[in-house]
Parts: sequence; C-alpha cells; structure tokens
Amino acid sequence: MRLYLGLSGAITLIEPVDFRRLDVLIDPQINGRLDPAIARIGHRDGDQHVWLCPQILRFLSGHAGEADWEAGFGGMLAYAAKAGWVNGEGMVRAHLTWVENREMVSHDDFKAAMRALPAGIAAITTLGGGEPAALIVSSLTSISADPPMVGFFINEKSPMAGHLLETQKFVANILGHEHARLVQTVLSQPQGNARFAGGSWAAGYGDIPVLQDAVASMECDIVHNWRLGTHRLFVGLIRHAASRTGANPLVNFGAEIRSLQAGDGA
Repeated sequence: MRLYLGLSGAITLIEPVDFRRLDVLIDPQINGRLDPAIARIGHRDGDQHVWLCPQILRFLSGHAGEADWEAGFGGMLAYAAKAGWVNGEGMVRAHLTWVENREMVSHDDFKAAMRALPAGIAAITTLGGGEPAALIVSSLTSISADPPMVGFFINEKSPMAGHLLETQKFVANILGHEHARLVQTVLSQPQGNARFAGGSWAAGYGDIPVLQDAVASMECDIVHNWRLGTHRLFVGLIRHAASRTGANPLVNFGAEIRSLQAGDGA
C-alpha cells in the first residue's frame, strides 16, 4: 500500500489491498506544507523514512473491519515487526518516495478555462463574532441525495472560513436575476450587518440569515471540511430546504455575473 501526500494537501491511501510493500509517495510540496502533512500521519525518520500510525492507515483504507483485509493488514504489520520496522510506540516504518516534477497548467490558462464554465451564484451565510456573515460563491455543488449534502469552496485565508469553522453551520442561498444588487452589496461592504442591508433576510436554522425570496435555500450543518490547495471545501448536511419555481438564476460566466433565462420555444 502507498500513502499519497498530494500537492493539493490531500492525504489518501492508494493500493490499500497491496500488503507486499508500504511507502509514502510525495508530490513536490510548496509553501512548507510537507512537514505539517507528515505530522498528520506520523513523524520523520531521517531523509528517507517516516514512522506511520497504523490506525491512520486503517482509517484511510476504507476496508477497516473487513475480515480479509484485516488479516492481510495484520500480516503486513507482523512481518514489519519481525524485520525491526515497528517501534516501541507501535508505529511502522515506511520509505519516502518522491514523485518526479509534473507539468502543471499556468494560472492564466487555468483561469481562462474556468471562465468558460457557467456556474450558479449563491450567497453563503453564517454567523461570526456575534454578527451575520455572508460571502458570494460560484462553487456551490450537489454532493449527495442520500444523505442530502451540498458543498462549496472558499479561500483558506478568507475570514469567512474561520466563521464557518467556528459556527459549524451555514445557509446556501441560490440567487436569481432580481438579486444582482444584493450581490454587489455583499461584494462591496465589510463583513457583518452591512452586507445584509439589501434583500429580504430572516433568521433561520441556528439564527443564520436566510434569503426569503431566494431561488432556493438550504440550511445546513457542516459535516466535513478539507483544505485543498489554496481553498477549503465545506460540506453541509441539509436540515431544511425551500425553493420556488419560475425563477431566472444568476450565473457566473466569462468573469461576469449574468442572468440565465429560458429560450423561446421552437
């Protein structure tokens, strides 16, 4: 099995049923992220090895509790112990394997490509420091219907990320063409009550503001968050939802906010 520390900051276990080897595959890291990533799975042993926590491997495998997998995993740890690769803390020693530099798209080409993807506009609301907080996103996406979950990405450095981590709740308010001025208010005003000066807002789940005439609103508990590159993914379990028909949603396309309207029939 191979524990993969990706450039994005993600930690995954690949080849989880291959018990003939154990190593840590590492992408070239940036911004000093390597040592914090290793600290999440164990600790360094020189330049070529790392001590891993077996429970982390078990958790990441997706097979914990399966009899055949547990037998294979236990056999791998027993072999490692005989070879002297298990320390007094029960951690197992693994090689560090570096991935060769991979070509990546430029920032300009990436942004140009993403501008070609139409995306719905939503106002994410929560609470922060005793005041309501809001952020406009075009990354809201469906994750699961059973259980019902949605997710979105925001920049890790945004104060909104801290508010969400603190409150552990949010409302996703999907916006229509009549909310164009509301978008500009949220984008131009400082965080807090000023961002709610326009629009028909009311307290909803956990006293978080809900836009009463939103195309749709979803009131959520945060059940997962994960940093990926410069952004953090927040996943919410939907507790309450409302929607209306006949709306013309706002979309982000070509770095502009536009109204999406149904075309005339043939």
